[in-house]
Amino acid sequence: MKKNILILALVLSGLNVVEAQDTLEPSEAIQIGLENHFDIRLVRLDAQIAENNLSLGNAGFLPRIDLNAGQNFSVTDSKQEFLSGTVNDRKGARSSALNAGAQLNWTLFDGLQMFIGYDRLQEMQQKSELQLLLTVEYAVQQILGQYYQLVNLKQQLRVLDKTIRLDQERLQLAENMLAIGSGSRLDLLQAQVDLNADSAALLGLLDRQQQTKALLNQLLARDARTLFEVADTFNLRHDLVFDQLAASMMERNTSLGLAQNDERQSLLLLREIRGRQLPSLGFTMGYNFLNQQSESGFISSNRSSGMTYGLQANMSLFDGFNTQREKRNANILIQSSRIRTESLISELNNELTRHFDSHNSKMRLLSMERQNLMAASENLNIASERYRIGDLSGIEFREAQKNYMVAEGRLLQTILETKLVELQLLQLAGMLATEQ
Repeated sequence: MKKNILILALVLSGLNVVEAQDTLEPSEAIQIGLENHFDIRLVRLDAQIAENNLSLGNAGFLPRIDLNAGQNFSVTDSKQEFLSGTVNDRKGARSSALNAGAQLNWTLFDGLQMFIGYDRLQEMQQKSELQLLLTVEYAVQQILGQYYQLVNLKQQLRVLDKTIRLDQERLQLAENMLAIGSGSRLDLLQAQVDLNADSAALLGLLDRQQQTKALLNQLLARDARTLFEVADTFNLRHDLVFDQLAASMMERNTSLGLAQNDERQSLLLLREIRGRQLPSLGFTMGYNFLNQQSESGFISSNRSSGMTYGLQANMSLFDGFNTQREKRNANILIQSSRIRTESLISELNNELTRHFDSHNSKMRLLSMERQNLMAASENLNIASERYRIGDLSGIEFREAQKNYMVAEGRLLQTILETKLVELQLLQLAGMLATEQ
């Protein structure tokens, strides 16, 4: 028995060491996750690419200027006979040509496609921001879910700690009663078995706690062995109103925002196709320089420079009905995106209703579980007093103890489940960022 008490003392001392570690607050966990979470970092880079792509030049508003230059050399043998009888025979005649130029091309009007292109780039940037926000929401939901799991495990450990201390008192009392001849060895063995069972349950909870801490560290993208402690408890929100959640969901839900973004991009695609049927107008301007030197031929040197400029107009009159086909397909895409948006709204409303009803049910259940716990706690106190004076058997005391443990466990589990449903509601309503 002394060996078991020594092992138990080491376990309880380990709990005290854990409690001495630095406490990680929920807001701090979210901050670390937003900085380090791998998925968030990757999606943030995609958002930076979309932001870089949002420019007037990428949309086609700005002109394009190109420079070119070249130097050519040649060595030739030539023999020229003229009608006058003169013969020009040159061996190894050298020639060179230097040319340089600059060209400006500027689209002045393209059927408003450049404006539509800029709008599409804006929508793409907004979509990348929404995808980043959606990734952040899922990461925050996972982080807080694991965090509240740890708080729940910490509370369960305290319940078991209290239970084990009662087991120790019961075991000591059984030993004393056996020593003075008023107890039985059966009571002593039963007390020892119950102490061992609760100690094993405590070790199992400690293992679950370490595993959950490792998972949370993984979500925070840090070493799985990083030591930390969580808060003792967490608060439940009592201000959730269905109509307010539904209105917030229609305005701020990220998944719905992405669906609406796809619908707007489909409309822009149709406008772009229509713009192709309008004429386009472009302006070109260039400057060219040429310098030639030759040791054979009629001209020994040639040097020229000058500017060129002009307007170009284009309009497609017939393209084999391909534009009409693309317009029909674009209209189909618009209809498809609208149907997907309507389907998502229906799905979100259904989820919000289910989670809100579940939240209300669990809040009512919490009230019942608290009453059950009060009754079980009072029953355990009475049983403890009766057991100490020998008016209650060990088996009956153990039953009262188990009833208290079960009541406490049900209450803690209901609180955790209520909090997780609350996170689901806040995520649906686009309000998860306010949860800490």
